[in-house]
Amino acid sequence: MADLKFYSHINPYKLIFTHANEVDLFAKEVLGEEYDEENKILSCCHDFGKYTTYFQDYLIGKDKSKNRNNSHSFISAIFASYIALDKFGEDNILPLIIFNCILHHHGSLKNASIDLPKSLKGITIKDSAFLIDKIDTCKKQIENIKKNRNAIYEDYNNFGYGDYFNNFIDEVPIENILKKLKKIDYKFAKKSEESGTYFKHQLLYSILIAGDKLSASNTIRPVELRESYKKLNNNKNKKFRGIKGRINEIRCEIFNNIQQSLEKNYKQTKLFSITSPTGTGKTYSGFFAALKLRELLGDDRKIIYSLPFTSIINQNYEAIYDLFHDTKDFKSKSSQYIIKHHSMADVEYSSENENYEIMQAELLLENWNSGIVVTTFVQLLQTLIGNKNRMLKKFNAIKGSIILLDEVQAIDMKYFSLVDNILESAAQYLDCRIIMMTATRPLILQDAYELLENNRTYFKCFSRTKLIPKLNPISIEEFTEQFVENIEEKSYLIICNTINQSLNIYKNLSNLDREVYYLSTNLLPIHRNERIDIIREKLKKGEKPILVSTQVVEAGVDFDFDTVIRDIAPLDSIIQAAGRCNRNNRKDSDGEVFIYSMIDENERYYGNYVYGLTSISITKEILTEYDIIHESEYMDLTEKYFIGVNKNINSDASSKFINSVNKLLFNKADKVENENYTLDNFSLIKDNYNYIDVFFRYDDKAECVFNLFMDALSESDKNRRNEKLLLIKNEVRNYILSLPAKFRERFDIDKNTVVINLPMEGCNDFYDYNTGFIRSEQDDFLII
Repeated sequence: MADLKFYSHINPYKLIFTHANEVDLFAKEVLGEEYDEENKILSCCHDFGKYTTYFQDYLIGKDKSKNRNNSHSFISAIFASYIALDKFGEDNILPLIIFNCILHHHGSLKNASIDLPKSLKGITIKDSAFLIDKIDTCKKQIENIKKNRNAIYEDYNNFGYGDYFNNFIDEVPIENILKKLKKIDYKFAKKSEESGTYFKHQLLYSILIAGDKLSASNTIRPVELRESYKKLNNNKNKKFRGIKGRINEIRCEIFNNIQQSLEKNYKQTKLFSITSPTGTGKTYSGFFAALKLRELLGDDRKIIYSLPFTSIINQNYEAIYDLFHDTKDFKSKSSQYIIKHHSMADVEYSSENENYEIMQAELLLENWNSGIVVTTFVQLLQTLIGNKNRMLKKFNAIKGSIILLDEVQAIDMKYFSLVDNILESAAQYLDCRIIMMTATRPLILQDAYELLENNRTYFKCFSRTKLIPKLNPISIEEFTEQFVENIEEKSYLIICNTINQSLNIYKNLSNLDREVYYLSTNLLPIHRNERIDIIREKLKKGEKPILVSTQVVEAGVDFDFDTVIRDIAPLDSIIQAAGRCNRNNRKDSDGEVFIYSMIDENERYYGNYVYGLTSISITKEILTEYDIIHESEYMDLTEKYFIGVNKNINSDASSKFINSVNKLLFNKADKVENENYTLDNFSLIKDNYNYIDVFFRYDDKAECVFNLFMDALSESDKNRRNEKLLLIKNEVRNYILSLPAKFRERFDIDKNTVVINLPMEGCNDFYDYNTGFIRSEQDDFLII
């Protein structure tokens, strides 16, 4: 009996005892002694159900049928909560948290109540057959465990839970345990009004699932590395040495003022803001403020730099990455210093001491195992607010971090109060420090300490652009006629609100004796990136192209046009558009930013299709007061705009999601309040309903990628399939467009993989290199 071995995983084989200790060690490394007993129970009990011969036979292949007998989460959750009830008492929320964390450690989080009795009296005939079946299975598994109790007792005695093990399998107190948990759940639901319990729940869940996956994959977690403020600041100064001009002087002033203000005031609060004009070096000012804050606090905090779009991550990441060029061991250990993490980032992790397989590298990236993480709002906020297992692995990495939020106004306004609430709570319950950076400060974190204390001075001293409202309704035909009549030898950027609108304007201008280009998500990503590079190079050379685009250019595409034309949009978007005009202040006079109000054949504003009525109406109301608005007035203008938005915005969605956070409502279930606002429904990205992803086999390279894609999807081994897909994921995305499902009949559907695609010969009929997917003029699409 002493030689009997119980395994948690194979490939490689790992004992349950070894695995539990590794998970517990991870928790201690991340949290120290905080939550020590809670994490020990989670670590040592989460795989308790794997001690049955049912599971062991399943694991080694004697019985590969997945059934209730070889499931392990429910019995493991019951055993863990049995210990927790004794350790923490029946008036504490922790037994319920531990129960729920273990119950869902192999999937996304659900409400604890789903697996609890409906009545405070315990199990009754009103309870579902599903729950009763689970209890019966649990009893059967306990009888099976008794056959090997001595060997299993030895493991749990080593954990310090030997007596609990013996009492549990002899008493079989399952119904009683569930009844006690039901009472805790009932009390919590009645009184919960703050998010502290939520943060505790998510932190413990994150520690468990992150440690579980690291141990199961035999991934050795490398040490996160840091470089000093002094060293990186010296490198920054060397990089910009010799660059002269008034704008560079202003950038230096702003940088120094922010650093000095932080040194004086870093103990006052956990929330800071940097509000400065577009193009004044917020990337470096904010990043070095985070570095300075880390050194002032003296505790080697992780820096999380979060941005609204994947399109701007690469350039900010590269700007910071370059600062490490002479750090001694950086080339061989770069990922331990800095990583970028978003859906389209390459899956690679560079560490001198380990040669990580691709699945291990993905795990380290998803766990944010680095001193600096450059990521998206989606990755950050859908980790702080959500129920998805994959996202929540890194929740623990946020604890004690310094979070940089760049251009937070890009978040949907209906979520402003939700984001405000969750960030303030992260500062309170996770001991985070938050630095919000923006040129158009929205009403989020209003109590944050402003590090650029004299920022109005800098807004007043800039005169690069001016807004010229032309708000009378105008059709596309009238607009293009006026444009052609008044065209000068300048570079022009025309920003539209919908794809249909942009395609019609491009068509009307394409016969001009000028270089006219088109840019939107109607183009394949590979062609979109090529187009951006071409236009950027032409502008640098002083050429005068005309670009018709959608909002894709408003964030992170560092174009510098002579003149910008923006169809009516929310004021903060207009200010962002102005940032693509005379960006580097090379013109003798202000660059002109014209704002039009274009209407379709039904006399509906294109802006209302995308942004709705409220923000557009407030913007028009403000702009009609002016003939010309100079850049020095932009700050006052945006303050007026956000005050108006705050008065008119519908915050119902935020309020309902905050309620779900406070009450741990992770998914829809019977009698759940506001079921459309449970945490599984939260997403920063608007879903394109009735849209399909289509792979365009545009040329020989695309055909080669498609064949690799098909080969990966046909791989029968799950791990091998995932490895192959990770290796080619970005190449695959280069040739995919999201299109309305009504076009499905135009495409082929692979019968084995169900991948919707368009063969090379079909691309001749339905795709144009200059404008992308070919559609009828009657179709209007809101994707940008």
